[in-house]
Amino acid sequence: MYLAHWNLREEPFQNVTDSRFAYLSDQHQEGLARLIYLVKGRKLGGALIGPYGVGKSMVLEMLAQNVATIPGCRFVRFDVPPGGSSGLARQVFWSMETGRTYEDVASVLETVRGLIANPKSGFQHTVLAIDEAQLIRESDSLDFLHLLTNFRLTGRPDHPDSPAFTVILAGHEQLAALIARETALRQRLSMIWHLEPLNERQTIEYVESRMRAAGGDIWVFEENALAEVAAASKGIPRMINNMCDVALMMGFALKATKISLSIMQQAVAEVRQPMGIGDDTGAPEGDKV
Repeated sequence: MYLAHWNLREEPFQNVTDSRFAYLSDQHQEGLARLIYLVKGRKLGGALIGPYGVGKSMVLEMLAQNVATIPGCRFVRFDVPPGGSSGLARQVFWSMETGRTYEDVASVLETVRGLIANPKSGFQHTVLAIDEAQLIRESDSLDFLHLLTNFRLTGRPDHPDSPAFTVILAGHEQLAALIARETALRQRLSMIWHLEPLNERQTIEYVESRMRAAGGDIWVFEENALAEVAAASKGIPRMINNMCDVALMMGFALKATKISLSIMQQAVAEVRQPMGIGDDTGAPEGDKV
């Protein structure tokens, strides 16, 4: 609705994992680099932990694109399904696209074993990224992941004896507590990386980066308006998106040529009101930024 008014090709602040709009701060870049290292080094696993909306899903999206360029690797990603180990096993089974019907956990493990043993199966080293991993509740789910990481690929010229799976767990801070409790799981994670909210400078760069990616003028937001969204959002990208999107809509309705502090304050108030959060920006809505 407001695209023509702000000379934009598309909406700059949608909460979707579109890599064209990716803004990777130093910590996001390092987290991605560490995950890529895990994959290329055929490590057993790692974890990416941070508040809701901080950008974990975007990092996973960038990882998926990188894995696609690595010979002999494939990337599989899903949210934690219900049903304990059975739910996880079903997701892994479907990802293998065998054309068979899912039966139970044991049959999935047997299928994996058979694919690995058959050199003609084309089985590739699989990066298994599990989002919202803090929702794992059942110990049998962790046991299933443990069993997957026991499988080895042998006789491969580039990696003669390496794990068949690299498991990446991504989730809210509660995931850290889960990992701390489960010693066997912790021992299989070579890296645990924490993503923190953006600071004020990074928030400003984030807004300008997304405006630029959408074809707009990075000077649309006045300095005090940017400072306001940095403080009000607490540096959470999803909240920054919500507030800036509403501000652009309000600016369009007011026929404004800039997003002023006053407009941004109104946008902040409107975003906070339906969420009923006051100054709290940590409401769990998923993690798609």
